[in-house]
Amino acid sequence: MPLNDIQIGQLADALDEHSDDGRLQLMATDLGVNWANLNNGIMPFRARVATLIRYLNGQLPPRDTELLEMVRERGNAHLKTVAAQLMAPTYYSPTGDAHDAIVLGRAAFIARRILRDRIREFTTDVSPFSTRMLVVRGGTPGGKSYTWEYLRHLAHVTVGVQPIRLRLKDKGEAYTPRHLFEEVFRLLDLDLSALPSLNDDPQLARIDALLATFKGKIVGLKRRYWLVIDDLNEPTVTPGVREAAFAMAEAAEELKLDYLWIALLGYNDSISNPELRYIAQDDAEYPQPAFVAQHLQALSSSGPNPLQGSRAKEIADLLFQKYQALDKAAMMELTTRVERMGEKLQQGLQP
Repeated sequence: MPLNDIQIGQLADALDEHSDDGRLQLMATDLGVNWANLNNGIMPFRARVATLIRYLNGQLPPRDTELLEMVRERGNAHLKTVAAQLMAPTYYSPTGDAHDAIVLGRAAFIARRILRDRIREFTTDVSPFSTRMLVVRGGTPGGKSYTWEYLRHLAHVTVGVQPIRLRLKDKGEAYTPRHLFEEVFRLLDLDLSALPSLNDDPQLARIDALLATFKGKIVGLKRRYWLVIDDLNEPTVTPGVREAAFAMAEAAEELKLDYLWIALLGYNDSISNPELRYIAQDDAEYPQPAFVAQHLQALSSSGPNPLQGSRAKEIADLLFQKYQALDKAAMMELTTRVERMGEKLQQGLQP
């Protein structure tokens, strides 16, 4: 995957500070590039470095990885670190802002502007009054669980919290609110023995004693967590379990601790409590061709051969043309095709 403008600037800055003309000339020669021809030394050293990177980046296929490998092998400790990071990026954002990431690892994360805006209350706008609760709605396949990948990405690269996902899919109808509390206690490393034993387990509706214990224990957390409870829209998840998950998130919102945020994925019940009117909410849906076109255009613009005119829309329409209905299987197949197309466009290859 070729370096984008922001990454080129990062590498040029590092080489400008930690290398010199002689070392770069040797690397350029080994790469078959005439270093002296890069403006014959008239440009400042950093500008010449950037020109070399862009030249290699613009080849088909791009050759910037060859330069990164040389920098990693021959550079000092700082250059080795920078090269290693650029060779294994965890995400791509067209703006450089982690919130705007459109590729996470190799997975596409498309559109979702409302989520991207609201999640800043979990990252850059944290205060004693900002929300600790996120609800992502959606009954049909539409990217709810992809939200987990995005949240995990932001947890690591923006605020350094521990993201934890609790999936409820395939738990079965025998899974009770008490089971949910027990799993959450284990995941947050809380004292499981503190949960009260109740006479009428499985306590499908009454969770007051469990919730009170939960509140009492989370105030003592010493590590910051983003707890993501997923699959709440699954048919096998009972109303009692959904109620328990919501009650946990409501407790986190009420206490507004600096150590616990809770996201509910697939929670579609109405929220009537006026005290929750400022929580973060998002309606997930699979992106339409126009959003996919914007995604492909952005990826192509980071490579050596950007799409021109309406070509991105034409490609997106062709990708969607095969599917008359976007059920879950079709959505997964289409997502893979979009991701592969994006990788080709970043390399400067076009269909």
